[in-house]
Amino acid sequence: MGRAVGIDLGTTYSAVGIIGRSGQPEMVRNRDGDDVTPSVVYFDGDEVTVGTEALNLAALEEDNVVMYVKRQMGNSDFLVMPASNDNEYRAEDISALILGSLVSSAEEILGEEITDAVVTVPAYFSDLHRSATRQAAELAGLRVLRLINEPTAAALSFGLDNDFTGTLLVYDLGGGTFDVTILDCRGQTFDVRASTGDRNLGGFDFNNELFALVDAKFAAETGHRIPVEQHALAMQQIEGAKRRLATASTTSVHISGGGKTARLSVSAEEFEQASYDLLYRTECLVEEALEVAGLSIAELDKVILVGGSTRMPMVGRLVERITGRVPDRSVHPDHAVALGAAIIAQQSQADQTGSLPALSGAPGVELADVIAQGIGVLALDQTQRMCLSLVMPPQTTIPSQVTADSYSTAVDNQEVVKLQIAVGDEDGAAADSVDLLGEAILKLPPNRPADSPLRVIFSADVDGIIHVQLVDLTDQIHLGEMEVRRPDSMSPAQVERSREMIAAARYV
Repeated sequence: MGRAVGIDLGTTYSAVGIIGRSGQPEMVRNRDGDDVTPSVVYFDGDEVTVGTEALNLAALEEDNVVMYVKRQMGNSDFLVMPASNDNEYRAEDISALILGSLVSSAEEILGEEITDAVVTVPAYFSDLHRSATRQAAELAGLRVLRLINEPTAAALSFGLDNDFTGTLLVYDLGGGTFDVTILDCRGQTFDVRASTGDRNLGGFDFNNELFALVDAKFAAETGHRIPVEQHALAMQQIEGAKRRLATASTTSVHISGGGKTARLSVSAEEFEQASYDLLYRTECLVEEALEVAGLSIAELDKVILVGGSTRMPMVGRLVERITGRVPDRSVHPDHAVALGAAIIAQQSQADQTGSLPALSGAPGVELADVIAQGIGVLALDQTQRMCLSLVMPPQTTIPSQVTADSYSTAVDNQEVVKLQIAVGDEDGAAADSVDLLGEAILKLPPNRPADSPLRVIFSADVDGIIHVQLVDLTDQIHLGEMEVRRPDSMSPAQVERSREMIAAARYV
């Protein structure tokens, strides 16, 4: 068995953490000597480049560069077809290539094989997105010890490093996703009380608001919008401007297009005004997390900021205003998640091998996390309306198991049971207002009359992935785990094709 690592698989940047020789979590630099790696892939035939060089080529070779795939995990309609080869890649494939490159680079730096990993996911990722992330890691050749929520991982690294005891709020704004998690921290024990979020809210959206602002200024000065063919170059300018506005009150952006060139001035105040709706969405989610946790702001002991997008001054001001306290910035926004994942990776591998944990001063971390979204089945209500019957409400602690004896066969000699599994937060919500996860299907014993009682056992494992088991109460026979068919998941044939495609890729 090789080395176990923690991997923060991010929308814009990814990172690897380990438990070092000192017994403390530390970052693993990549081949370029950087702590983080852009989550960007460049294709040149069978050659694959991941990281800074791929990012630098984004504006020059748009047809061969892929970025921001994290939001597309589990989306079967998302396909990447690079101009330089004949392959089709799903988001899971792109993520597998990113993970493969991270591991290859880390092995080179560490001088040893990496076989096991804990991979982080947004707290608001559903079962489908979590399953897809695990699939990507397995395609990269990793044994996935566990998936862990990003804000929870950050809380672990902060809590253990600072020997923190109290109630902690983690405001995690990354490149593509936002989470807010509230935990009770006591030594090596971490209990999540509430977790909310938005998997489509992050730095990428702030970039889009800044782009719209600059586009409007360009139109006012030149009479033309920024041409579509210049958008990639303009977005590079936008990213640079956003970073400069983190420390300056104004900055300039040079935009060319349609035979026109303009030097446009943008202020931090204008950027903040343009981003008002995005900031307000995060504020609402913080308030929701507090309500779910049953806490007032005064009962929070500490607030930390995680994720590169929290470097924007407007974020710090917002959090200070709504929580009434200055956020603790001792945690590194780009490192905390990977370091927390490394702690769990080392402990998980030690637990499986029966060895002693190598983490200095921490004999064992106890972690109780939750599912941020509810899980249920679609069923007809008394008005014959198809709606969600919640089985596991939001904020259910994981791992968890719920038993339901309210099911029975519908007709004589029924051969199979099919349950439509859905993700939603409110019991009784209309079917068209929830996300269908898939169907759980299992064959029944023969010759059962209608109304034969059945027991359905729903469980969410430590990764937040859903499992369904069925018990025939007529004969008290456990019929086994039902196959959950997730329509957007990769088929066995697709998985095999992906394995071959990824194995053929050559990292450069």
